[in-house]
Amino acid sequence: MSGIYIHIPFCRKKCLYCDFYSIGARNAPWNTLVDSLLAEAYSRAAELARPPRTLYIGGGTPSLMPADQFRRLVSGLRAIFDCTRLEEFTVEVNPEDVDTGLVDQMAEAGVSRASMGIQSFSDSELRAIGRRHTAACAIEAYGLLRKLGNVSIDLIFGLPDQDIDRWQDNVAEALRLHPEHISAYSLMWEPGTPLELLRSQGRRSEVPEELSAEMFATLSVMLRAAGYEQYEISNYALPGYRSRHNSSYWQGLPYLGLGPGAHSYDGVRTRRANPADILRYTRHFAAIPANPFYEEEVLTDDELREEYLLTRLRTREGFPISEFLARFGRQPLQNLLTAARPHADAGRLRLDSDRIALTQAGIMVSDTIISDLF
Repeated sequence: MSGIYIHIPFCRKKCLYCDFYSIGARNAPWNTLVDSLLAEAYSRAAELARPPRTLYIGGGTPSLMPADQFRRLVSGLRAIFDCTRLEEFTVEVNPEDVDTGLVDQMAEAGVSRASMGIQSFSDSELRAIGRRHTAACAIEAYGLLRKLGNVSIDLIFGLPDQDIDRWQDNVAEALRLHPEHISAYSLMWEPGTPLELLRSQGRRSEVPEELSAEMFATLSVMLRAAGYEQYEISNYALPGYRSRHNSSYWQGLPYLGLGPGAHSYDGVRTRRANPADILRYTRHFAAIPANPFYEEEVLTDDELREEYLLTRLRTREGFPISEFLARFGRQPLQNLLTAARPHADAGRLRLDSDRIALTQAGIMVSDTIISDLF
């Protein structure tokens, strides 16, 4: 299985917490960007040994793309890659961009799944993190996206001044909508973001770590009771609606990333990263490039092993011990089992005859456990 990720780097306005690569969309050179994306796709198509099974257009804000450019991008990709086996086609959208025209455009292009960044159903919480939409706007947009039949929504907990009651209200509203998929993340105060600057000035406050942990536990209890499975630490799905594209990341499968700031992996040990620079990107692909735009990293055996643990243990199923043995050898396995035993005895890891996985208690302290296993 392989996938394709397309990075659209334009946003109307950068959210206060965001550290993904994006720039203002006011004078976005959409035509030039699509030309460059298709040129890169053509030049790198051979990196995918198999036809793609998933296509994911993220950003940035893909829902800002003009309809004619979106159609040109999708038709161009279908001309370059054999998309006859495509199982999932996801596009990220912002609530304020969603209307019947956008939804019809997505449906006509074969989009099978929308991922919408709602983040909160509280207008005051949305303002605190610089989001442009309102709760009412998000709910209306969700109703329109139902036409696609598969909608994922993003939520953030641990927002400035958020308490447990307001978080429960957020989760309850999400459950009322009953999307197929919910992703929920703790707010990250990333260095260099406007939100971090506001905190340093005393204009935003971080919720205590204990409260954030309580919010995460509350989320898991409420979603499980409503029939959602927590198939990855931050991701919940109704049966049959796991994100196939994102699951490929956690399973170490190959994917091709196109666009400024996009990353790729060959499924073996080579990672490639495009510099996050739209001007350099479009200039590079304005002519037939003699050299690749990406920067390449070949992972060492130790890096491969650590990445394997980091990604596989994020999932509900964990990984087979026999697979770890086959990939990394007997001594690394013995070291792993020795480090895992205290966590298994404490009920934080499930250590069966041929599988290691986090328990529900372990999910709450997953970073510590994974670090210990390194």
